[in-house]
Amino acid sequence: MKKRFIFIMVLLLFFSYTSINGYEYHEETDTLEYLLNRRIAIMNEFLYGYKDMHKLKEKLSKIETGSLLQNDLAILQKVIDSPTDYELAMDVRVHDIHRIEPTGEGLLINADLNWHMRGYDGEFNFIRNYDISCRKLKDKLYLTKLTILDDWE
Repeated sequence: MKKRFIFIMVLLLFFSYTSINGYEYHEETDTLEYLLNRRIAIMNEFLYGYKDMHKLKEKLSKIETGSLLQNDLAILQKVIDSPTDYELAMDVRVHDIHRIEPTGEGLLINADLNWHMRGYDGEFNFIRNYDISCRKLKDKLYLTKLTILDDWE
């Protein structure tokens, strides 16, 4: 009876440990997906709607800051100057988080992102690995840098 009890306890401990591991980055995943999908929505609204740089900057500055904000504004200004067709980013999900490192200003995250896109050939998905820098200001997280690490296409 004792052996059976010990065996069951070890088994329960193992299953509880593996289920806790699955939720390790749950909050960070939700926050990151929210910020990236909000960024997509703001950019798509600008690309396929009314092109107002002031409103664009106002909206983007609520979710990103630093070099990412400046780069996004510069790229989207070029879109106004020389319009062309772009693939439409529809959604992004965190496929896997490999590492989260707290920094003095916020977080450095290495994650695989699963992008859902629409282009001339229809809808498609692709997964790429990114280093994502975030800054924490007044208990709010802002994107500051997205660096693709494995762009093989």
